[in-house]
Amino acid sequence: MAAIISSIDQLKKTVKVNAKLPYDAVEPFLQSARDIYLVRYLGAEMVALLEDNEVPERLTTLHALVCKALGPLAVWMGNAELSVRISDSGFTVAKQDGTSGYAPASDTKIAKVEESLERRGFQYLDQVLEYLEANAANFPEWTNSRYYTLRGGNYIQSAVQFHELGLVDINYSRIKFENLRTQMSIAEQRFVTETIGETLDTSLRSKLNSAQTQTEPEKIMIATIRKFVACKCAGTPYYDEQAEYFYSKIQQMLVKYATELNVELATSAPEFNADDKRIYNIGG
Repeated sequence: MAAIISSIDQLKKTVKVNAKLPYDAVEPFLQSARDIYLVRYLGAEMVALLEDNEVPERLTTLHALVCKALGPLAVWMGNAELSVRISDSGFTVAKQDGTSGYAPASDTKIAKVEESLERRGFQYLDQVLEYLEANAANFPEWTNSRYYTLRGGNYIQSAVQFHELGLVDINYSRIKFENLRTQMSIAEQRFVTETIGETLDTSLRSKLNSAQTQTEPEKIMIATIRKFVACKCAGTPYYDEQAEYFYSKIQQMLVKYATELNVELATSAPEFNADDKRIYNIGG
């Protein structure tokens, strides 16, 4: 059994570090990032396969993506501790004696580096999850994981999608995205499912990761639902206004593409804040 990143040379391929940095200085943070993020989102069984001395060929692409996420996340987590030494005298830093070509970085530069590492690490983690979503049939270890079974099957499946397809700025943060999971599920159940009907809702969700199987009206509907859900969860007056706009677009598309979406319309549409938002007939 080997670590996913087992040397400084490997780490250097994912983040800018000094080649003289001893591996044992960063190993605790690689382990922490593994336990906190990889095991949480990939599952222990999948992580164990990625740590195999001979990674299975079907995991080659996944392994490369995981490395790109793990390196920045580990250095981001360990940045504060890596910059000091803990000795019997407490916390110490190296003296600047004028002989070194390096000087301690300013707080501003450190903050920018931390932000870059965090953003890059979570963006690659999103790429890992998007790759797994698109190829779920090839990774039963992942589909059996706790994360997969509890993820809820939301219309928006990653922080990248929330940011780029939902058009709401969360700085590509996986943490912010996960914190919005419950809100997304409520918005989808309370507004989307009740408005478009369970039959169409189930059909659209089944095609989220298969764009080639989506009809043009389905693509437009899914894109609009994602914008509505993201804006509804943003929690500001501006995005509340956008949510109402996209909600009205969903209603309009149900009318425009009723035949293509196999929807039987009711005689009138509900108000945005109505208790019953269905604009289809019960039999539709």
